[in-house]
Parts: sequence; C-alpha cells; structure tokens
Amino acid sequence: MESVQLPLVLFTVFSQVAVGLVLMLTIQDYVFPAAVKEGSSKRFRFAGISVVFLVAISVIFSLFHLGKPLHAFKSFMNLGTSTLSLEILAMFVVGIIALFYSFLWWKSPNGALRKVVGLVLSICGIAAVTISSRAYALPSKPSWDSWQTTAAFLLTAVLIGAVILSFLLYSYENESAVRAKKFFAIITIIAVIAIIAVMASFASTYGASVEQSDAVVATFSSVWFYIRLGVGLILPVIAAVALYFTKKVNFGIVACALLAVIIGEIIGRALFYYSAMGQTPF
Repeated sequence: MESVQLPLVLFTVFSQVAVGLVLMLTIQDYVFPAAVKEGSSKRFRFAGISVVFLVAISVIFSLFHLGKPLHAFKSFMNLGTSTLSLEILAMFVVGIIALFYSFLWWKSPNGALRKVVGLVLSICGIAAVTISSRAYALPSKPSWDSWQTTAAFLLTAVLIGAVILSFLLYSYENESAVRAKKFFAIITIIAVIAIIAVMASFASTYGASVEQSDAVVATFSSVWFYIRLGVGLILPVIAAVALYFTKKVNFGIVACALLAVIIGEIIGRALFYYSAMGQTPF
C-alpha cells in the first residue's frame, strides 16, 4: 500500500463535498427560503443538479483503489461483518437519493418535495460520511482509530458546503440573502475553528505510543500541513469575514476561497493517509 491513496483521497473528499452541499442547500431551503427561491433558477439549480455528479465522481475515484474494479460487486458480500461493505452500501443509498434530488432540482427547483428529499439526503449523507470514517478504525493505525477521524470527515463536509453556499450567494443583496451570507460565513469560521481544535487534539496524542508519535511528527513536520493551514483554512476565514461585513463581495474573493478550501481539504486528506503510511504526501 502506498503512503497516499489518491483514489481514496478524492473519493472521500468529493463524497463529502456532495454531502456538505446538500446539507447547506437544505439548511438554506428551510431557514432562508426567499434567498433560495430567488437564486434557484440559475446558480442554485446548477448546484442542486451537480450533487448526483459529485457522488458519481467520488464513486468512480474509489474504483481505482480496487485491484479488480470489475469485481466491485463483491464489496456487498460482507455487510454483517465489514465496515467497508457497509460504507459501499451507504454510498449506494446516497447515490440513489441524490439522483432523485438532482432530478427534482432540474425538473421542479421550487417544489416542496425537493426540500423533503434534501432533508432525507442530508441525514443519509451524514450517516454515510460517519460510516466511511469508521472504516479507518483500525487498532493497528492509532492515528486513524479515533473520534478525530470522524470529526475531520464531517467537518470537511460542513466547511466546503458552507463555502459553496457563500459562493452561490455572493452577489445577492436582498434581505434574506444577506442574512444567509452572514450565516454561512459564521458556519465557515466555526468549522475552521473546530478543525484546528481537532488538529490540536491530534497533536496532544504525541507520546501515547511509538506509532502515534510518528504519525504526529509526520503530519506537523510536513510542509504540506502549513500549505493546507494557510490555503485551506486561513484564506476561507478571510473571505468569510469579508462576506459577513460586506453586503456584496468581489467574485474573485469567494471563488478563490472555494478553490482554496477544496485544495486544502485534499491536502489534509492526503496528510491523513501519509501520517499512517509514512511517505511524502504527493
């Protein structure tokens, strides 16, 4: 096994992008319905339709991790004993619901049924991300076998989802949209603070065992960690602060923040594998 499994990096990140996007779209549907209605014909409609494609892309990436992709169907054969099998089943369920959800965005973007399906998909998506994180609960890899892995996976979904919604709303100036932008800016800042808290908790495990100490050193001594910190966490916070205090933010700021947070989370996930497998991230 290589130190960084790029297919798994992309699978986990893109599946979490899909879940985070649905979660934040659903929150906006129920909390800021006026802003959603105004934007649904263009940006929000495109974002809603893209959910199924994000799930599909993530699953395709996961197939490249298999020795024999044509035998992928065998992954369902150990549902009672294998977390990996449960993970595949969970993503399959998410994919089916995502197909219906994206169809509703395409066919009836302002329909009430879409909101209900979005709520169901959000719950199933959170469950799927949690199950995916538990697939790494291996006693032989103490840096993975922790609540920190689940927290990191869920926070990736929340952070990227909030930044995407900020991107979609950046130019809308109606009262509901302004409140929504401030809300998602706050969510972005809270998510970044929570991610840093998880990092600090991970760092505090230094000395728990030889393997754990090696994982901590491998993570925090890597230049990629500091690139992730600057690009994937600090830049989105700067954009969020600007979005909170400014009624209309320049497109370039929010676009860069979105690109930065995705790159940052990909680097962070690469470091997740690197911390246990012991070679350079890329």
